Amino acid sequence: MEEPSSTASSRRGLLGRGLVVALGAVGLGAAKRPDSAKAAIPAGASTTTLRLYARQLHLHSPSRVAGKMPEKGDRHTGYAQLLKRPNGRAVGHFTAAHLALDSPFAHAGSLEIHTFHLADGTIHGLGTAARGAEGHFVVLGGTGRYAGVSGSYVARLHPRELGGNGTAEFHLTLAR
Repeated sequence: MEEPSSTASSRRGLLGRGLVVALGAVGLGAAKRPDSAKAAIPAGASTTTLRLYARQLHLHSPSRVAGKMPEKGDRHTGYAQLLKRPNGRAVGHFTAAHLALDSPFAHAGSLEIHTFHLADGTIHGLGTAARGAEGHFVVLGGTGRYAGVSGSYVARLHPRELGGNGTAEFHLTLAR
């Protein structure tokens, strides 16, 4: 017998929220450790740095209007064009999923999952960011040229919907 669709979607929603909470716990734990950036890179690994810039950075939410700060539990999606240099030509695009946090134990404003879509592959990252400040992220892996990478990065996002100029900077340290 087939389950009603509301039960199936409720289970999917519950599982999805559980995954976000679990990923959040991992991200918050890494963000609290001052040496987390170093821990993401194995000893003896060869590293390379990659600086990317973004323009036309936007956040969208089904429940929030532009200019209103996210509240605990709000979800957003984001996107932008990726550039190798500020004001350069587009080399890819950036997508993100954000979950607004509010904890008396941490200064994180959001848990964020990032994907950098580049011509030669993708890079996936996870981390937390305080409102209006830079965020520290771990590189989860990648595809194409970036298959098997690890590392960390710092992100500074200024989305238009939160009063920014629609730009971002990403400073990645990748290891193999």
